[in-house]
Amino acid sequence: MKIIIAKTAGFCFGVHRAVDAVYESRKKYRTISTLGPIIHNPQVVSELERAGIKAVDSPEEANTEAVVIRSHGCTPEDKRKLAEKGIAIVDATCPFVAKIQRIAEEAYGAGEQVVIVGEANHPEVIGINGYCGNNAIIINSIDEAKKIPYTKKKLCLVAQTTTNQENWQIIVEFLLKSGYNITVRNTICSATAKRQQEARELAARCEAVVVIGGHNSSNTAKLYNICRQIQKRTYVIESSQELGKINFNNINIIGISAGASTPDRVIKEVAAKMSEQDKLETQDSDFIEEMGKALVRIKPGQQIKGTVIFVDENEVGVNIGYKSDGFVSKENLTIAGDVDPREVVKEGDEIEVEVLKVNDGNGNVILSKKAIQERLLKDEMLNKINSGEPFEVTVKEAVKGGLMAELDGIHVFIPASQIRVKGYVKDLTKFVGDTFKVTALEVDVKKRRVVASRAAVLAKEQAEKAEKFWSNIHEGDVVKGVVRRITDFGAFVDVGGYDGLLHIGDIAWYRIGKVSDCLNIGDEINVVVLSLNREKELISLGLKQLMPKPWDDAEERFAPGTVVHGTVVRIAPFGAFVSIAPGIDGMVHISEIVNHYVKKVEEVLSVGQEVDAVVLGCDVPNKRISLSIKALLPEEDGYETEELEDAEPIED
Repeated sequence: MKIIIAKTAGFCFGVHRAVDAVYESRKKYRTISTLGPIIHNPQVVSELERAGIKAVDSPEEANTEAVVIRSHGCTPEDKRKLAEKGIAIVDATCPFVAKIQRIAEEAYGAGEQVVIVGEANHPEVIGINGYCGNNAIIINSIDEAKKIPYTKKKLCLVAQTTTNQENWQIIVEFLLKSGYNITVRNTICSATAKRQQEARELAARCEAVVVIGGHNSSNTAKLYNICRQIQKRTYVIESSQELGKINFNNINIIGISAGASTPDRVIKEVAAKMSEQDKLETQDSDFIEEMGKALVRIKPGQQIKGTVIFVDENEVGVNIGYKSDGFVSKENLTIAGDVDPREVVKEGDEIEVEVLKVNDGNGNVILSKKAIQERLLKDEMLNKINSGEPFEVTVKEAVKGGLMAELDGIHVFIPASQIRVKGYVKDLTKFVGDTFKVTALEVDVKKRRVVASRAAVLAKEQAEKAEKFWSNIHEGDVVKGVVRRITDFGAFVDVGGYDGLLHIGDIAWYRIGKVSDCLNIGDEINVVVLSLNREKELISLGLKQLMPKPWDDAEERFAPGTVVHGTVVRIAPFGAFVSIAPGIDGMVHISEIVNHYVKKVEEVLSVGQEVDAVVLGCDVPNKRISLSIKALLPEEDGYETEELEDAEPIED
């Protein structure tokens, strides 16, 4: 006799999760109970009772330290009552069921009428109804759907997770055609839908079908009905002990399916007894191998492949062939950030994940897809780093001998000698928090560690900068610059990364006392390049060369007879020099100061004194202008001026 076992037969991930939650709770609490049978399987329930874990029918009956909410879930009112009694709640509600509860709660809150397709007395449906104020309309057939009173309210249609797919589709099509304002949310568990489809295929292929599961199990009953419609020789048993009731004579091919609450060991026992443990076949692989998956060992950090069994807006359930299915939270799904998991993966996808925790305390395996992506990116980054290309890092701390930086989880050490091109860095802490470019000196791919140099990057940048600068600057160029430093002999001006000297004599056409009288640090000015020495990196700059020469138009500006205003800048024995324009001084002879005789110029004039005068003569070639102050004064009776004999001309 050939035996074919449905691939999805046995515990679904929700049941695995609930059973594991019970056993894990025993480690934390002295006494525990379950709110209702943890699953619809007499063998498992009896096993738990022998371990001192009994099921209670209501919160009022609970008197243990903790209560486990079964995979079917419960009402919010039940949870409230347990909390009021001070009982710890271990919520093992199947994520598929919890999703329906959230949908019902949100729809009810929005003023919609919730319609549940399912069995009214089933604990799952009772729990869902509790999340919409116990006001849901519950139907389980097309006839009941036809009796839904017409309402202007929007309908929100959900399904019990184990609802027959064909029955659901019939009801949906009817309601959509009946003119209701309706939102359809197909909440049938994907594992249930797949299990039902496999049952149909199995019944069509085999001469008899055995469905293993509790006689009070809803999903087991649905599997039986599906198979019975196709194959009349369909039987329901709870354990191998009931095989004696079935006559397998003249049957060559028999199929085995099992409800979601049926332990793998029970399926194995039934199959082994039927075949004497030596002729088992499954649709895809040897049964013994399939059942042995429950014994697979996993550990944190391990990378494994799994199949997505459910996806919602918060997490992804993954079958990894372990005794418990795994969960990938929204945060651990992708490096892309905050995205809807439903946009990343879909049910049936095969994905590679990394084990973060074998047990999160509730019996769940915690997985990450993002961790693998991050590792791949790190490997890619390390390869890029190893190529010699500069990369940016942020300094995290100063350590002995250098700086520790990080790049996407990769540790980067920068020795103190590699921080600057020249010079010793005494205080390394000042670099903490800084971001700068480095290049790799050593790369340990296995340990994901890098020794890097900032100095090499700086040296290269400086060389490139120097080449660009010296190739693009020439004598005679007019360039923009910024005054960086002022000295007694001039100013240093940054003209593009290099400082040039602007000598005090090249600032103005006239004599200046202090550079600071004309320039300030930070001033932006245009200067002309007077000379360049690339080897010594010397640049000579000029400012006055961009200004008009004072004497160019002096002949017109200071023609004889012109009255000028100026300031006494210097006194000599024979007269005084008066500044009448930037770079132009006129000389007032002692005899041209006043109408009477003076022995010393200081008697009537002082440096800094402002005076008016008349131009007597303008000698541009020799840069001399003669001035007279007395020409603007009235003549004084009784006084004569004394001519100085042998007066010599004064040169500027």
